[in-house]
Amino acid sequence: MNRLVEVLAGTPHRYIVSKGPQHELIDLADNMWGREFLPQPSILPQVDLVITHGGNNTVTECLHYGKPMVVLPLFWDQYDNAQRVDELGFGVRLPTYTFEPRDLAGAIDRLTGNDELRGRMRNTASRLQASPGTVLAADLIQRAIGA
Repeated sequence: MNRLVEVLAGTPHRYIVSKGPQHELIDLADNMWGREFLPQPSILPQVDLVITHGGNNTVTECLHYGKPMVVLPLFWDQYDNAQRVDELGFGVRLPTYTFEPRDLAGAIDRLTGNDELRGRMRNTASRLQASPGTVLAADLIQRAIGA
């Protein structure tokens, strides 16, 4: 995390950082603000891009809000999610521990400056928001229990 902060400090962008349980060990740069935990669903609509480890929740929330991703997977489902995000063009997968600073900065610039991608992400978000999975799931559960 400290390497990531160091690399991002050298870019012209501003960042909101969820520092996690080891928050006291992470000093943020001047172009960053963060806390131990953040209300991600409240923040995502306001950002241009998400840098994530690629967990299921964050990936689905990014799609729901139409946000491209730079994915740095750590374990389990994150590797599959990172690969799918990259293959489908919703973001870029980078090697978590061995990415080059220029590769991360370049991915951020490419994704945030891509009008076609921004349009695709908006369309995806509109489709997902028009048919909320939570409503469908609740209906299926009620049908299954005969309610």
